[in-house]
Amino acid sequence: MPRTLSLDHRYGHDELDPDRHHATLLSLVQILGGRLRTGGEIAQALTYADRTQTTRTLTEPTAHTPALAATARQLLTGLGLQRARVRTIALRAERLRPAKDTVHQLTLDDRDDKLHRLETALDKATARYGPGITGAAATFPRAG
Repeated sequence: MPRTLSLDHRYGHDELDPDRHHATLLSLVQILGGRLRTGGEIAQALTYADRTQTTRTLTEPTAHTPALAATARQLLTGLGLQRARVRTIALRAERLRPAKDTVHQLTLDDRDDKLHRLETALDKATARYGPGITGAAATFPRAG
């Protein structure tokens, strides 16, 4: 049976705010991507779950946070949750395999290479200072 890696976030109440749903999902993606990279694995699919489960195969097996985040956002958006009462959000990386087995599509655009180098630096900062030290701005609590 193929390996999986799961994370979830449980709200203390029914959360109605779609922006909070997206921020929570992005936070889970960042942690999931970091764990995949630390473990030397890549995912071939992501599954989003609250009361239902939806799985989407990734365009390219990866542990790269932006690619995982894009797929996770598609999953959440595709559910069309309008003012849904969400208590728990779970995200699962499916059909894991060793990262050394991956094939990466080469491009002439160096943006992806820069993002990979940035991700490596962020992973090092997280390893040194602990989880929550880095991340997308959307994942941090809003002031005021």
